[in-house]
Amino acid sequence: MSDVSGNQLAKVSKLFEALDEAGRHKLLGLAKKTRHPDGYVVCTEGEVGDEFYVLVMGRVRVSADDLGEAKEIAVLEKGAFFGEMAVLNHEKRSATVTALGEIELVRFPRAAVDQVLAEYPAAREMLSKVGVMRSEEALAKLMG
Repeated sequence: MSDVSGNQLAKVSKLFEALDEAGRHKLLGLAKKTRHPDGYVVCTEGEVGDEFYVLVMGRVRVSADDLGEAKEIAVLEKGAFFGEMAVLNHEKRSATVTALGEIELVRFPRAAVDQVLAEYPAAREMLSKVGVMRSEEALAKLMG
């Protein structure tokens, strides 16, 4: 991915601050940048999570099934990352993410994430902590 540098991503997303330049470069070398229109469904609740994402442009809506009805959990903006828990824990997606306007993503496949995070335990720990906090917040919003 020659159009996005590791330093640029470090400025966009806190996740990449936990990696050194070599780690960012390695992860980016295995990533793919994509652009999508308004309404595009990035990932769907219940599907297998084989990649996680950093939002580099635009906004997305995060929603989860609440007794058969989609309930908004969050709106994420530039710099946010999502999909990490399904990738880290080899779980199914806990929410559906939909584009609110045109978006640009950097997609990180599970194999790349596993390979790089094995060398950077601090980044893995940070991802896990964020994922646990998000799970607790989502549950609170669904119950509230």
